[in-house]
Amino acid sequence: MKSISIKSLKLGFFDTVLHEATAAAVLRVLEAHDIFDIEFITGEKAALIQELKAGEIDIFTTLWLPDVHNSLINDFPLMKSIGTLYHPTLFFALPVQFQSEISSIDHLKSVDSIHRNVEVPATLYEKVQEIFVAYGLLESGYSLIPVADEAAFKRYQQILQSQEGKIIIGYHPSFLDDDQRLYSLQDPKAMVNSEQRATILIRDRIVSVLGSDLIDELAEMTLGNQVVKLMEHAVRVNGMDAHEAAEEWQRGKLVVRA
Repeated sequence: MKSISIKSLKLGFFDTVLHEATAAAVLRVLEAHDIFDIEFITGEKAALIQELKAGEIDIFTTLWLPDVHNSLINDFPLMKSIGTLYHPTLFFALPVQFQSEISSIDHLKSVDSIHRNVEVPATLYEKVQEIFVAYGLLESGYSLIPVADEAAFKRYQQILQSQEGKIIIGYHPSFLDDDQRLYSLQDPKAMVNSEQRATILIRDRIVSVLGSDLIDELAEMTLGNQVVKLMEHAVRVNGMDAHEAAEEWQRGKLVVRA
């Protein structure tokens, strides 16, 4: 039974193609429950965090738990985490020309061919910093430079084109998954590629207002890694916007077009 009396919602997401497409898929579920006045909220990570803390965002898609965004979840005690939309993992990579020279993250400390300044997507910064500390990379001269996620993606594309010696911090599922110009570094400490849950945050005060039917549907909603990857591909390659990609998913027509 639908018991929704809420008239509008603010739906937040990190400012990347992948997160926007995921938010667009969640939006379609909300619309199916007669919520049509939905405002998308995105922007720089720091600004989003402040809006979440201030209670300005009703639903957020997504945080990656238990590790990648663990430092953030404690900042939002008035938000409820529900569901698992997909299962992301991180990876550290290099251009393939270094594959015979460097096979593991451990090796990065002892090579001179890799640039010490590492650009990292802002949404992954805290977890990547933790990994760099654990591997002793900061002590050996590496430094992390947080940049907007889409800016990092464009920079990584340039690195792959030039095959210069720079570290790529990526994640699965993503547009870079099948790029043959890079390879993933081994992770002997098993800190990088631990599987995460892409979970939805909902502000406590609206959970009861949304009603159990909608909350249950969101909690059970599953996109899966392949669908998320195909939605990103649809935006980056096929020229769709996030809403069009989500509609293709809803209609079961989401395929890679040549």
